[in-house]
This record gives sequence, C-alpha cells and structure tokens, in this order.
Amino acid sequence: MIIQSTKKRNAEILRKEAEQLLGEHRENIRKQAEVMLSKSGRDLARMSSADIEKLLFELQVHQIELEMQNEELKRTHQELSASRDDFARIYNLSPVAYLSLNEQGIIRKANIAAAQLLGGSKEGLVNKKLGKFIHPSDQDKYYFYLQDLVMEKKNQILNAKLEAKNSATIHSVCQGFTLLGCTRSLCMHNNKFTYVELRGAVNKNYKNGMQICLAIQDVTEYKYAQETNACLNEKLEQKILEQTSALMERNLDLTKKVEELKHSKRQLREREIKLNAIFNASIEGIITINSSGIILSTNSAVETIFGYSEKELIGCRFNKLMSPSQSKNQGNDLKSYLQAKAPSVIGQIREVEGMHKDGSMIPLDMTLVEFSIDGANYFTGIVRDVSLRKHQEQQEKKHLEELAHVTRLCLIGEMGSGIAHEVNQPLTAIANYTQACLRFIGADKPDVDQLGEILFKIHQQALKAGQIIHRMKDFVSSRKIYRTDTDINFLVEDAVSLCATDFKQNNISLELDLARNLPNVTIDNVQIEQVLLNLIRNSIDALMGLPQKTQRQIQIQTHMKSFNQIEIKVHDNGSGINEAQKEKILTPFFTTKPTGMGMGLSISRSIIEAHEGVLYFNSEPEKGTTFYFTLPVKRKIK
Repeated sequence: MIIQSTKKRNAEILRKEAEQLLGEHRENIRKQAEVMLSKSGRDLARMSSADIEKLLFELQVHQIELEMQNEELKRTHQELSASRDDFARIYNLSPVAYLSLNEQGIIRKANIAAAQLLGGSKEGLVNKKLGKFIHPSDQDKYYFYLQDLVMEKKNQILNAKLEAKNSATIHSVCQGFTLLGCTRSLCMHNNKFTYVELRGAVNKNYKNGMQICLAIQDVTEYKYAQETNACLNEKLEQKILEQTSALMERNLDLTKKVEELKHSKRQLREREIKLNAIFNASIEGIITINSSGIILSTNSAVETIFGYSEKELIGCRFNKLMSPSQSKNQGNDLKSYLQAKAPSVIGQIREVEGMHKDGSMIPLDMTLVEFSIDGANYFTGIVRDVSLRKHQEQQEKKHLEELAHVTRLCLIGEMGSGIAHEVNQPLTAIANYTQACLRFIGADKPDVDQLGEILFKIHQQALKAGQIIHRMKDFVSSRKIYRTDTDINFLVEDAVSLCATDFKQNNISLELDLARNLPNVTIDNVQIEQVLLNLIRNSIDALMGLPQKTQRQIQIQTHMKSFNQIEIKVHDNGSGINEAQKEKILTPFFTTKPTGMGMGLSISRSIIEAHEGVLYFNSEPEKGTTFYFTLPVKRKIK
C-alpha cells in the first residue's frame, strides 16, 4: 500500500515538473525571439547581405530546433498522457481505497475501491466529509489524526472503524469464526462496522493549496483473525491447562500404580516364598506334568512317598510312578487318556495304586488339576499316601463286623421265640407224618403210593427246618464282608420271612410296596439284611405298646430316589419319637427299650454309610415313625 502511494506521488510530481519545464522552455524561446527581432528591427537597414543571410540561417536553425523541441515535447506529452492513463487505471483498479481530501476533510477524489468500501459511487463521494463514514466511537481519533496530518506535515497511521457496508463479507467471516467456536468473536456482539487502517500524506503545493492523500486498507478480516487467534490461544491455553492437569493426575495415578505394582511385586515375592515353603513342606506329593505326561517338577513329599528324588523324576513319564495295572489302563498316550476321561478325572479324587522305587505298591488318593500357560496345557497331580488310612479302614471294618455280629446275636435272641416256632412247625409235621407212615407199614396191605407221598412231605419239612437253621447260622456267623449284585426286593422279602411269626403273634399287618424293575445294588447281603431286620424289629417293638384294639401296621417300600440311588422305607403307625429322643436316637448306647443295648441303629447307620448310603428318619408323635436308607446303584466290587 505504501509502495502504491509512493508511485502515485512520483507520477504526479513527474507530470508537474514536465509541464513546468515545457512552459519555461517555451517562455525562454519566446524571449530570445523577441530579443532577436528587436535587434533585427533596429539594425536590419544597416546589416549587410551577408549578415542578413547569416541571420536568416540562424533563424532557420532556431526554427528547426524549435520544431525538434516541439516534437520532443509532443512525445513527452504523449508519454505523460500514457503514464497518466496507466496511473488512472492503477488508481481505480487498486484493491486499496484511495481518497484525496482538502484541509477540512472533504473528499475531492476517490477510486473504485474507496467507493465500494464507503458504500457509494466515486462521484457520489465527492464533496462529502469522510468523518461521516467514521464510527462515532472513533470520531475524536479521526479529527485528531487530520489535525496531526495538517500541522505536522508528516505521514500518519490511524486504525478506526467504519459503519459496515459490506455485510455479506462480515457475515461470512463471522460464520467461519462461529464454526471455530470462538465466543469472543465480535460477531457474537452483533457489531456492524468495518475495521480500516488509514495512512495519510499531505501535499502542500497542490494548486496553491493543500491536498491530503489517504490510503484506506480494509483490515476487518485481520481484526477478526486477531480475535480468533486470541480466542484460539485462550482455548489452546485452557486446553493445555486441562491437559497439563490431566497429565498431572495421570502422573499421580501412574505413580500410585507404580507404587502399587512395587507393592504387588513384593507381595508376589513373599507369596512365592510362602508357596514354595508350603509346596516343599506339604505332606502331599505335588507333581507337575505336561500334556505328554512328562514330569516337569516335584516337591519334597514325592521323594518321601515314592523314594525318587526330583532329579531322578524330571524328564521321565508319569507312568513310572504308577503300578503296572494302572499304567496299562492309562496307556502310553496320557494326553488321549485325559481327553477321553477328563470329566471323570480332572478335579476328582481317585483311588489309585502307585509304585515305590523298591517295587512295592502304595495305595494313593490322587487329584489332577489342569491349567494353561501361554497356550500350553499342563497338569498338576496331588497324591497322598493313604496306607495308614486304608489300614484304619480295615480295622474299622473289622470292628464294625464284630459289633454287627454281636447285634445279630442279640437280634437272634430277641427273635428266639419266633424262630423256635418256625423250626417247631416242620418238626411237628415230621413227627405227625412219621406216625402216619408207621401206621401204613403196620397195615396188612399198605398203600405204597400214599406212603410215598407222606415220605415226600417229611422230606420237604426236613429241608425247611434245615434252611431255617442254615439261614440262622449264616446270619450269626462271624465272616468277612463280601459284596455281590443283589435285588433289594428279594432281600426285603427274606428279612420279612424271618419276622413272619412276630407279625402273627402281635396282630401286625404288613404292607409291601416294592417297585418293579429296580436295578441291582452291590452290597453285603448279610449286613443290609441286618439293617432291615433291626428296623423291622424296632417297628414291631413300637407297635407292641399300642392298645390291643388299635390297628397295628408296618409298611415297607422300595423305589428309585434319583437316577443312581434306591431308597428303602420302613414305616410304622406307632406312638412316634419325642423331641428329646430324636437328638440321641442314632447315637451309640442310647435305647428306648428296657433291655436294649443301644447299638442297633448306630451300627445300622455305620453299615449304610460304609455302603455309601444315608440313614435318616422322620417321626411325628402319635402318627408313627419312618426310617429311610439309600443305597447307590453302581459300585465297584472290591
């Protein structure tokens, strides 16, 4: 803008100097001609022909010079005209607004840019005061600015506001700033003015007067850009503060997490030390293997159980610690075995047989746990030497069998009258049949066929008496536990047959509700029959205390309780068990009978629990008592 203003002033000065030189040159030639004519007028009569010719020659030379100067002046005038036209085009087409003012600030000349900026035509701006276009808030600054220009006679710069005329430009600028989210934008305050920068210079020698030349630059976008930059800077500073605050918080969080991580590492180290101490101090052997069955690590208890050190076992197959029969069941491919048996092996306690380094067999309880590290599967086997427990179980079974034998003897004593009656019946029949045979033999003509029938009946009664005595002998004899697959309904019927006489003598009705098609149970027949007899005898004793005319009833029921359990129920309608008796009825040496030992129900519960079942009861006063016990359907024969 300054360069354009300078070019304008230089062109104007050049034009003025050229016109001044041309005028001065013309004046000098005119004066010289007058002098020469004046001289020639006085002396022309006295001049000789040679002088006159010389004078004419000089005049011709002057004439030629004048013509040449005239041509030069014409060419200079044409150049000045072209320069003026170029200047006019530049002046009018310049994007910078140019104004010429007099001392009072009245517009004398304006270019197109000034007309567009001030909202009018070039002609319409002439003779108007520029101050009318200045915003009221900047009027004082404007007039002081003109005063400084006139008084000080030097270039001045003024930043002011004009009443806005180009609202579309301002609207687009404001819209752009609004999109940036700058709430400080002047548009947000509905400002309707244009920011301009005025640069002025004074020409005091203009037509014997003073001319003020102004260059006006529209700096609205620049001002809004400044506002936007300030707004963005504020936002940036705010964002930086927020980010700095967030970073400080994150730094504090990271510091806290680092401390927590250090604390966790210390805890992990301490836990690792504790786990290693527990791992090596555990009385249970802990063996880690991979999916191929290769031993990776062991604890100290493994050496105690199997006799092998950790160095001897690492890298060996797990089958090395199992008995030949156990290894045969697993096969060489432990991975396939575990995949096939996973539901029944992983996490379950199994009884297995291990092999000591010296070749002896060790009864073990083993649990396998599966885990993964980096996508690879591993197994940890926890083994416990149960030799002592097995020995204790054998002693407990032996003791239980001895107690059961004693109770069976007691049961036989309680059932003595009934058994004697059962044995007496076939013996009486044999005696009667024998007398009949003797009479047939003493006859003159004995009936051989009838005699044969009587002898056959004697044979049957003798067998019946022998079976009763044989069953009694089996029931009371001391023997080892022997389990077989048995139909529980047959066992119930056998137990009931031993008590048939007691039912008749005490007027007790028996109801059997035995479910059909029950699966077999693997049990020791004598022990379970002992439980049934004990429960039946207890029900008989409970019913004997009822009045004679009261209906006495025992119900025995069998049914499937679940898919793998059979439940046997013995119910009587006796007087029931009171609350004090319920708490002690299953404990040893507690009895409600005057001559009882208090061992029947306790031993019965031990027998059922040894068969992996449960014995429980339910009783209501004056409504009777029901004893239940369950037996598993499937059990391996030991």
